[in-house]
Amino acid sequence: MLTFESIREIERSERDSKKLQKIPENFFDLVIDYMDKKDRIREKTSLELLEIENAKNTVKRLLDLREKKVMELALACSRTGTVPENLTIVEKDLFQRTIDILRKFRDSVSDEMKKKPSEIVYKVKKSIPDFIGPDMKVYNLRENDIVSLPRELVELLIKENVLEEIKE
Repeated sequence: MLTFESIREIERSERDSKKLQKIPENFFDLVIDYMDKKDRIREKTSLELLEIENAKNTVKRLLDLREKKVMELALACSRTGTVPENLTIVEKDLFQRTIDILRKFRDSVSDEMKKKPSEIVYKVKKSIPDFIGPDMKVYNLRENDIVSLPRELVELLIKENVLEEIKE
């Protein structure tokens, strides 16, 4: 049976450790039962009211601590594949959903990076007078500048020995 003292002890243990602490898998169900029992007391003393309020605050702090740790574990797992321990039933669901979102995000970013060709850069070998390109922009190319230009210009300027591709 869950008591205020046991809730406080679990919260204290969680706060004092960097790792997710072992708690009953149905801990949050037990907390709900505990709070329901306290709420059913018809005539509450000021001490009982204080205990209920303190229990709510303690559970909130515990929940905040564990949520943060679950998020950190999900991030680590999405990068390394390490599987965490000591998750409750509801935390396992939160963890799995977070992992799925992180993987989808990483996959979409990776896919986008694959779609976009890397931009090729060129070194200007010799200065030339300013000119207007086919895109109606004014180009000012000076010796040793590093530039990225439209393909039509690149072909012409390489042919005229003005540019050279920089190999990575």
